Amino acid sequence: MITISRFWFIGVMVLFFLSGCVTLVYEVFWMKELGLLFGNTAFSTATTLAVFFLGLATGGYYWGRRSLRIRNPLQTYGLLELAVAVSVIGYFYILDTYHVIYPHLYGRFGNSPLVLVSIKFLLSFLLLFPASFFIGGTLPLMTHYLSSNINRTGKTLSLLYAVNTLGAAVGALLAGFFLPNWFGFSLSYRGAIGCSLLIGCMALVLASRGTLGKRGTRPVAARIIPDTGCKRLPASTIWLLSALSGFGMLGLQVLWTRMFAQVLQNSVYTFASILFVFLIFLALGAAAANRIIDRYSDVLNALFVIMVAGALIVSATPFLFNYLTDGLHFVSGRSGWNEYLFQVLSLEFTVMGPPLILLGMVFPLLVRIAEPMQAVPGRLVGQLVCVNTVGAIGGSLITGFVIFQTIGAWAGIGLVGMSYLVGAMYLVHGLEKPNRPSMLIPMAAILLLVSALNPTRLPRVRIDPDPNRERLLQVWESGSGTVAVVRQGDALKIKVNNYYTLGGSDSKELEEVEAYLPLLAHTRPKSVFFLGLGSGISAGAVLRFPVERLVVAELIADVVTASENYFGSFNNGLFVDPRAVIVAEDGRSLIAASPEKFDLVIADLFVPWRSGVGSLYTVEHYLNVRDSLETDGLFMQWLPAYQLSFRGFGSIVRTMLEVFQQVTLWRGDFSSRRPVLGLLAGRIRKPLQPDAMLFSSTAPQRIGRDVPVLSHYVGNMGMLSDAFEGFPINHDDKPVIEYQAPVTQLRQQSGEVAWMVGRNLLDFMERIRDRQSSGTDPYLVDVPVRHKQLPLAGMELYRSQVLNSEGYGSAAREAYARYLTMAKPGSFR
Repeated sequence: MITISRFWFIGVMVLFFLSGCVTLVYEVFWMKELGLLFGNTAFSTATTLAVFFLGLATGGYYWGRRSLRIRNPLQTYGLLELAVAVSVIGYFYILDTYHVIYPHLYGRFGNSPLVLVSIKFLLSFLLLFPASFFIGGTLPLMTHYLSSNINRTGKTLSLLYAVNTLGAAVGALLAGFFLPNWFGFSLSYRGAIGCSLLIGCMALVLASRGTLGKRGTRPVAARIIPDTGCKRLPASTIWLLSALSGFGMLGLQVLWTRMFAQVLQNSVYTFASILFVFLIFLALGAAAANRIIDRYSDVLNALFVIMVAGALIVSATPFLFNYLTDGLHFVSGRSGWNEYLFQVLSLEFTVMGPPLILLGMVFPLLVRIAEPMQAVPGRLVGQLVCVNTVGAIGGSLITGFVIFQTIGAWAGIGLVGMSYLVGAMYLVHGLEKPNRPSMLIPMAAILLLVSALNPTRLPRVRIDPDPNRERLLQVWESGSGTVAVVRQGDALKIKVNNYYTLGGSDSKELEEVEAYLPLLAHTRPKSVFFLGLGSGISAGAVLRFPVERLVVAELIADVVTASENYFGSFNNGLFVDPRAVIVAEDGRSLIAASPEKFDLVIADLFVPWRSGVGSLYTVEHYLNVRDSLETDGLFMQWLPAYQLSFRGFGSIVRTMLEVFQQVTLWRGDFSSRRPVLGLLAGRIRKPLQPDAMLFSSTAPQRIGRDVPVLSHYVGNMGMLSDAFEGFPINHDDKPVIEYQAPVTQLRQQSGEVAWMVGRNLLDFMERIRDRQSSGTDPYLVDVPVRHKQLPLAGMELYRSQVLNSEGYGSAAREAYARYLTMAKPGSFR
């Protein structure tokens, strides 16, 4: 019998809490790092997650089987924690090597998707499996250490599971909200490694000094199978229910994350909050199971009731969510960031809390019921953890690649609920003396799910109830998101996850300008890379020029389908022109891996606060773009000024100035309320050439709404480099845009921060003009004299728009008259 003092017990619990915390920090960071390496696609994410859970399952099984031969489980646990730290240290060196060799592997096997997927899986395996294998062994060994005899295994496991999962919730909170923003990923990694080393060393100290018999050893658990006082189930039933529990938990996490994505900001913070809340209630469920095990000797009836009740509540979550969001209304925080977080957490607690507490009890209760199967606590837990984790792998993969595409998120949630009801029926059927009337309860619940609680009638996309204003044409669901094509009046638009618009036919002029401007600033571009497809209008406009090759990268495959099926009459034959290649792949990953060189790279407009978008504004990405350019190549980074503060804009400008020798600023349009800006960067410092296409008589002299091309030019950012020195550089290691843009967006809604629109943008442009008036802009030094006044003409045109929006009609007309004088048709040919 083990004797453990209260002090030692608390110390062990603290170590296991910290272990869960550090493990989630690792997991979140691994997903981020491998997303940058392999691309933020659904398949890459699923591959990484599957490898991580495979390591946990294998480690749980292996170390559980070895537990009988381990005389000091706490000592071995400490060694496992040290092994985790060493594995993570090795991860750094392996990852650096992969960053070097992966482009070569892509160049060799890029045209063989199956081979490339296998390579990604192998790389993920070598990176993640060692550490996750050691992590997987911690729960069986700790349970073995603390279980005085086999009939306490369920109680011990439920307590450890609760403590470890609570630590994991704290780790998710730290990794998602604070550590990368405060310290960056590398320093946070090192801190996590230090914690693993500390946990391992403290465990070794406790193992050598604890009151567990002579020198901390414990007697081996008896091989006699005790009578637990609980009704027995066949081993096959327990294995099946354990796998079902893992399948349901991970499946629900994926499905609920998609559900919340329809109404939330979809920043790194909102996804972190979902994981945090999920783990909090999973821990509460394990704690509740601990109380049930402590009070009742026979927990089978409790498990049956819990599975039926949990299934019904899970199946009701789509209806509750739809009601609380008033039919998928966007959740906004008009009073600022703190109010928004409160709204989001309240919604997540209300929807996910009750079902997670119930379903979080299932696995610990199964361990209690399984006690008669195995006389060694560690071995029993290891086996069940392995089966449960394999089920979790299946839940993640099947949900991401089967359920979304076939039946959709709403029906998928109902299917998970129904699987728990089938599990409850199987539980009753597995009893030595089945209670046949009890079978009627889950059967009646299934009938309820396919009738009153059938979620397929719920809306997948919020549409204006007036069909004359908005009408849904088609919707697709996949692991990458929910994509819809809607008709608003006479215009077609593409929506992703309900609210994010990827362009539309009514903005055709602006979208074409996004292609025209960088093309016209080049001399004779032959090859173009377009990052982001959307409606395809911008990319299609490239084909109006005599380019030889156009490569378009789009992250979401369903967006490619939507563009091809509905925007063919707007995108200039993009999908039939032999010069164009459309690739459903992460654009950042593709341009980093591809050995191809381009004359021009164009990055479309992106919502800055969306998760993953910040990585498109980092030094590392810009270095990859620069390396993909020909010697005289150009890169255009389009920015939504109406979604950027001056600090965010300044950070992007300074980051580009760190990489490119020349960066100039252009207007995409002249709107005062929703202005679009473009940063045109060159691999080498080179003035605008007299033979650039914008000066050619065969190229359009006016674009957009009949505005001279050079009127879009604002200024040379290189001449203002000192003005941006105080802004942070955006790195993969410390992604300031990723973590600050979401907060800025909510602060703007509350009036604390202003976007770069209207008067704010005009004042900034005037500062550029004043700074450059003292010297010649080297970018315009070779521009024909008759064109040099056009940038100032563009300033007056924008001024007129700002004054008009402010209600100064007379001043606006005067500014517009000045624009007309400086930009007379024919005066600049």
